Amino acid sequence: MTSKTDSTFTKKEIILMVSLAIVAMVVTTIAVIPNLRTSVKDLFSPESRVVIAKVSGSLTQQGPKVTVLKIQSKNFLELEVYNLEAADGMTLMAKIPLAESRDGYFSLKGNSTNLALTDVDGDGTSEIVAPTFDDQMVPRLNIFKYNSTTHGFDKVSSPEENVTK
Repeated sequence: MTSKTDSTFTKKEIILMVSLAIVAMVVTTIAVIPNLRTSVKDLFSPESRVVIAKVSGSLTQQGPKVTVLKIQSKNFLELEVYNLEAADGMTLMAKIPLAESRDGYFSLKGNSTNLALTDVDGDGTSEIVAPTFDDQMVPRLNIFKYNSTTHGFDKVSSPEENVTK
């Protein structure tokens, strides 16, 4: 009488181990390759809009009163300006895309903020100040001035940008 003492795997166990090995290789490949990782991440994360800052106030002494929202979406930042004095309630005045995709902050009157409505140039008109960081983490201070003739917003250039070479 001979008995078999060595254990062998059943066909189901072998298939299960091979399947787990393949899944482990696929997951490792996705984790290592940045483009694949981003694609899979985008597949599982829904499109989202997150309000990261809100400020309200008057642009001039005569108005209009506005609420400014700094919104972060998937790969960009933008400002939305709402007029609070519109006849039909709160209406969208402007959507202002920001060139950089990372939120920033700065110190205003001793307080750290990532969005402000303040009179930067002392002319009586409040400007929207929205700091950001570019891809190399260089800080940018985006300043937008209300234009009462067009009822829109113009980007204010820093003095270095106005110098001719």
